This record gives sequence, structure tokens and C-alpha cells, in this order.
Amino acid sequence: MSETLKQFVEAVELGNVNALTIAKKLGEDGKEVVINLEKKRVMPERMESPPRAHVFHDAAGFIGYLKTNKTNNTVVLADVDQVVVEAVLDDQASMGFETIALKPPYHPEFALLAKTLLDRTLSIEQFAIAVMRNRNVIAGGSESTRQLALSMSQITVSSKIEACVGAGKKSVNGVMCTTEVKSGVAEEQIELPDSITVLLPIYINTAAVSFDIDITVTAERGGNVQVTTDSPTLGVRKFEVFQEILSPIEKMDGVAVSYGVLKTAQWKYNQ
Repeated sequence: MSETLKQFVEAVELGNVNALTIAKKLGEDGKEVVINLEKKRVMPERMESPPRAHVFHDAAGFIGYLKTNKTNNTVVLADVDQVVVEAVLDDQASMGFETIALKPPYHPEFALLAKTLLDRTLSIEQFAIAVMRNRNVIAGGSESTRQLALSMSQITVSSKIEACVGAGKKSVNGVMCTTEVKSGVAEEQIELPDSITVLLPIYINTAAVSFDIDITVTAERGGNVQVTTDSPTLGVRKFEVFQEILSPIEKMDGVAVSYGVLKTAQWKYNQ
């Protein structure tokens, strides 16, 4: 009997319950006593710590943490396209990899410029407003910036705007603005620059850099004037600043640093 009961108890599967009913008679009335045998998973006193996956926004903090926690098998790869530096602390770990990353955030001035003016096709009125919103980062001196802002203001209050492509001696971009005034109607031809030079930091805690934004004015059917902006040199400036961020990391002792992306694959097994 004891062996049978032992097998009955041990046969309880994890998370299941076996019910053992024992009948006990008291006089003429029968009374049942039910014993439930349950096998539960034994939980540890404390769960293990999750793997580290910190994200740093500043190179100094990333380097300081890496110096303290690096191993003989630390690997650092810089992804130029995504502008992120990732490090696996122990590339030969058998129980999972712990990684940290450096992702420099955009400087607020560049974030505004990218949101409003970079690589876009805008109406001439939208372009004028975008230029005025970013007037603090436009290079060329205060007088040049002021004159550009005045031209943009003239565009935004005009009742009629026509494209004058090729107008002027130097510029290939121009618009004719018609404005209603008290004495009647005034017309003014405004020459827009072929490009605007801006000077600002791209990422937080980096030096200001300059690059050009090319401007192309086109006329659509119906008289609408569109402005397309391009910045071919911005990609070069981003790469140069990213290299400056990566430079002190490359100089660290005992750390393998290269360009690339951290990835893992699945082992294939014979069936």
C-alpha cells in the first residue's frame, strides 16, 4: 500500500493535481475527507538579473562604462548608416551576449532644420516660413540673414506669387510678388539664392559644422510655385562628425573596434 501511494504521489505532473479521496464513516453518516496532491515549480528566492543592454547618448559615458566592464573578448562595431556604435562585452560568452550602445541624439537646432527644411518640396510660402524658423543657424552674417528674412516676409504677405526662373544676373531662382497696399498694387521681384549655408551642431555635444542647402524653384500649372531643397554635402558632414565621435573609442586598449553591425545566426544541426 505504501509503495502504491508513493507512486501515486510521484506521478503528479508539474502544475497538475491528483485528488485522493478518503472515506471516513462516523456512525451511520458517511463523511468524505479529500486530500489534494499538487506538484508546484520551486521558484528561486530571487530571479537572476536581466542582461545588460544600456544605451548611451554621450561618447564619454559610453567609453567610461566600456573601460570598466570590458573583457578580453570585447568587440565594438560602428554602423555608419544608423549612426550607432554597439559593443558586445564578451563575444565568446556561452550563456548569452550582453551589449551596450552609443546613439548620439540630434541637436535641437538640427532636429528643427531636418523637420522643416531639409530634402523637401514645399510651396513658396511654406519655404519662407521654414527659412524664418531656422534663421538663427543660417550663415553669412547678420545683415545677409536679415535681408533673407525680409525677402521671406515679403513672400508670405504677397497675394500673388509667380516663378521667375533664371531671373537676375547671378541667381537661377526668383519670384515676382504682388502685394495689395493702400495706394493700389505693388509688384516686387525677389531673387532667391541658389543655396543657403547653415552652421550648427548635428549631434548633442559636438562642434558646429557648415553645409549648403541647394534651392530649386519651379512653377506648376495653375501658378503654384514650389521650392525643392537638397543637401548633398550633409551626408559627408554626418560621416565626419561620426568619425570624430568614434575616434576616442578606437584608441581604447584591448578592444577590437571596426565598422559594421552586431549580428548572430542560428546553428544548423544534423537530423
